[in-house]
Amino acid sequence: MNIQTQETATLWGTRAADPNRPEEDIRTDTGQTFEPRVQALETERLRLKGELEEIRREQQILAERHAATAELNTMLATLVVACQRLHSCADRKEVLLTVREIIANLVGCEEYILYRVESDGWLFLEDFCGLDVSGREIILPRCGHIGHTALTGESYWAEEDEDVQCSPRGEAGLTACIPLKRNGMVTGALALFRLLPQKSGLHQLDRELFRLLETHVASALYCTELTEAEPLASGGAA
Repeated sequence: MNIQTQETATLWGTRAADPNRPEEDIRTDTGQTFEPRVQALETERLRLKGELEEIRREQQILAERHAATAELNTMLATLVVACQRLHSCADRKEVLLTVREIIANLVGCEEYILYRVESDGWLFLEDFCGLDVSGREIILPRCGHIGHTALTGESYWAEEDEDVQCSPRGEAGLTACIPLKRNGMVTGALALFRLLPQKSGLHQLDRELFRLLETHVASALYCTELTEAEPLASGGAA
């Protein structure tokens, strides 16, 4: 009989001899106490539980990163195709239609106005979607957020706590305004208003997207201007 079996037999033998005797006394008699062992097991259990929770948190973070990466890859693939369409279009209407698709499908915006900026700083309506543009066809230089964006070349992003009632005339509900640049010069402005219902707001990924569109849209529109001017130049030469 091994030592553990002997100790167990002694414990139960003492209990049988005096059933009313406290177990603590019996353990003392046998020289055996289980409390340290129980505490050690409980400590080990808590340690393993903590490690398991940490592993689960790491798995959740990795899953979220994987989903974000997959979303980014999908968006970039769509953006590449859209940019190729922009630069392959010789017709201005087709370029504007492609811009509309990008704003709706990639940005998630259903209301926007695209302005062209003249050399004197005045903004003139180029295209729009989803809203009434009465009184918004022309914007004076430095007027409101849109005019400021055209002047400085800096994007405007509405804050969540911003009071829309205090918005400049014609800019109620403005979510963002993006400058369109060619060779560092502002040639247009893209004013975004109401987003689609499933779009809670503009995120960092959207801002990166707009940085790409700043130059691609401006360049594509400029190329259509050159294409439209070719017949006139040819006719004058003839």
